[in-house]
Amino acid sequence: MKTEMSPLKVGCGKFFHGKGAIQYLPGEIRRLGGKALIIGGRTSLERFWDCASPLFQTDGTPYVALTHTGSCTTDRAMEFVKTATDKDCSVLVAVGGGRCIDNVKCASVFSGLPVITVPASIATCAATSMVAIMYNEKGQRSPAVNLKKEVDVCIADHDLIATAPRRTLAAGILDSMAKYPESLHKKQVTGYQSCDLKEYIQIINAKAIYEFLSGEYEDLYTNNGSARRFDDAILTNLLHTSIVSGFANGSGQLAVAHATYDFIRNYHTSKGSAFLHGELVAIGLLIQMSFNQCRSSEIEQVRQIMRRMDMPLTLGDIGYDTSEESLDFLIKHLAEDSDIRTEPEMIRLKNAVLEAL
Repeated sequence: MKTEMSPLKVGCGKFFHGKGAIQYLPGEIRRLGGKALIIGGRTSLERFWDCASPLFQTDGTPYVALTHTGSCTTDRAMEFVKTATDKDCSVLVAVGGGRCIDNVKCASVFSGLPVITVPASIATCAATSMVAIMYNEKGQRSPAVNLKKEVDVCIADHDLIATAPRRTLAAGILDSMAKYPESLHKKQVTGYQSCDLKEYIQIINAKAIYEFLSGEYEDLYTNNGSARRFDDAILTNLLHTSIVSGFANGSGQLAVAHATYDFIRNYHTSKGSAFLHGELVAIGLLIQMSFNQCRSSEIEQVRQIMRRMDMPLTLGDIGYDTSEESLDFLIKHLAEDSDIRTEPEMIRLKNAVLEAL
């Protein structure tokens, strides 16, 4: 009898990064079909064309450009599919941040067309992740759309990403760092013998990301594109982090830190919309580390990193109501989404949330 097997979904078909990476875009468009529907947010497209216009003028690769507006929804994805069909486009190109990229990835799933991602920042790992995180028109989370195959190509150009607001860099650093404490959620791992090998691969890689970013964040945040290891940060945030998520469960959502993000998007939607994905995950990261019973010095180190990069530090900083009733509501949802069930675990979670006030 044949057993069902869930395949690992990690990485992407090709990953170009560093100075001059954008030069590969026209050739990859031709390889994947020849005519591109290029979709991006307004400011992302402006920055993109500053880098890419000469290439398209010289190369002559045909394309149609479309500005991404509104929420990342399945209805919007279907609009992209219709435009691609009407304009005889054979490849989708997503330019920008996580929501635009996820929306275009969703359109790729619906249409079967190949997709090239051109991230305009390193705020999330959406450019290579195997899932499209979706929302409704109100900005609340909707069911994710899983990709049937890896992203075909990611082109992460140094100069384009270096023009991103420094705030997105800070958010991306904390979003990626969160993978390690989340990987240890409710686990006691002492070596590869104490867990499944896939789980160990996830944890070891998440630890490497955490150590690299906590060691380099100050140079990265201060010097941005001139930082000594800026290209390594591009590789870490855009590819290495999504591989960790792929080994975790393929969804990119691991435990308390990302559950905090989902909660804010769903139940604190209006005020929470002012904050980036990684900024909300970072507050959840502090809760996660406290729940994990990390040393207070380790938690304070992360808090200090957030403080130095001018990030919100507490639930109060993002405008969440800290009344007892509201906190109980938050704790209830975090417990449900993070498989926290026993009384001792609930006590730890409550204490962790109280420390995030």
